[in-house]
This record gives sequence, structure tokens and C-alpha cells, in this order.
Amino acid sequence: MPQSELEILDQDGVREIRMNRPPSNALSQRLLGLIKEAAKTAGQDAAIRAVILSSAVPKYFSSGLELSEFSAGGIRAQLESFAAMVAAHRALAECPKPVIAAIPSAALLGGFILALGCDVRLLGAERGRVALSELRLGISPTSPIVRQVAALSASPGLVNDLILKAKTLNAAEALAAGLADKVFPEADFDFAARREAKALAGAAPKAYAAIKRARRALVMGADEDAAWAQGRRELEEILSGAEAQEGISAMTEKRKPRWP
Repeated sequence: MPQSELEILDQDGVREIRMNRPPSNALSQRLLGLIKEAAKTAGQDAAIRAVILSSAVPKYFSSGLELSEFSAGGIRAQLESFAAMVAAHRALAECPKPVIAAIPSAALLGGFILALGCDVRLLGAERGRVALSELRLGISPTSPIVRQVAALSASPGLVNDLILKAKTLNAAEALAAGLADKVFPEADFDFAARREAKALAGAAPKAYAAIKRARRALVMGADEDAAWAQGRRELEEILSGAEAQEGISAMTEKRKPRWP
């Protein structure tokens, strides 16, 4: 895949990491690796004071993990895809700079998990929507992600809709749930996202990084490595069962699952 599937744009101390993998920014392991490295590089660049994770694809921020890659190689490939997604999520979360997810359209499954690694989530009023509908695949987003969603929750009912009913939340619902920080009209969205990034870029860098680490530790605990290791074990156990494999097959074949 060409490097252009991840575009890097710098302006006034703000680095935009723009996914460009049509038609839906499906997250291959390669693209996730590029995002991870881009987040780490931005964190190490003194000239960069804030980061935006965005999409050049009109209808999607990201549709989630690349299904053909996730489903083709059995449990090992599925766990490798999960590990790549976690690594990219953590690189965004551990970047010492302010990181904004600019989501004018759909952030689904792993796409929303990437957005959860960002400090701030901005949604487009008309087309912005988020989903953690892993339940439809017979799997779980794993306990570290459930923990993060619960920590953000301003509306337990809407969060339950998201993770227990696999409902897609529109921008207004995501804002009410605490899963989006601000919502902007599509016509003003790009300008508003850059304005928000520039405002955060003015923060004292070391203080911001310290607060960001402390905030993350409150949610993930003192040993985040252990939390993600537990999440991987949970996923491996679920993937080893008949439900997950039926759910993945059903999505691949574009039919309703027949749960055992």
C-alpha cells in the first residue's frame, strides 16, 4: 500500500494525520502501523504543539478493522489485527501533545477505538456517528475499551445502547453520552477542528503531558500493559468459541448470524 494512504500536513504547529484509504479507511495492519509511527513522531517533534487525526474519505472517519485481513487468517490473524489497533490507539493516547479526533462522518468499531485514544473527539452535526457494535460479530470490544467508554459516560443509558445493544449513536447522542466533546456543522467542520487544535496548542507542553498521563492512569490503572494483556486474553477466549467465528463469517458473507 502506498504511503499516501496516510497524509501528514503541518500548519502553524498543528500536525494533521489524515487517513486516506478509500472507500472507508478500513484499518489494515499496515495503516495502523503508519498511524502509530506518525503519532510517535509527532510526539517527539518540538515544533508540533497539537495533533489532529482526520479522514480524507468523505463518508467515513474509519469503518474499523480491515475485514478481509481480520477474517482470512484465523485466530492468530485476528489477534494480530487487534494488537495493531491497540498499538495505534496507545500511541495516540501516549502522545504528550494534545490529540484531536476530527470525525465529520462515521467512526465505527476499531475506527471509534482509535478515536478513544485521542484527548478530544469532534463530530460533524449532520453525518457524525459512532459505534462499538462488536456484539454483532459475537465478540467484545474488551474490558479496556469498555472501561474507557464507562469513564467518559455522561449518560449510562446511551452508553448501554452503544455497547450492550450495538446501537450506532448519531452526533447529538454521542455528545449527550459524553463520547463527543463538541459537534460542528459540516460546512464549518474543518475550520472548527483546526481552531480547537490551535487553542490546545497554546497549553504549557510539559504540564499538559503530565495531566494527560494522570488522566489516562485514572481510567486504565497504574499498569496499562496488564490491562491490555487482559483484554487480549479475553478476546482470544471469545475468538476460540463458535459465536465469534459465526459472527465474523456472517459479516463477511453479508447475512444475519445464526448463533449456536
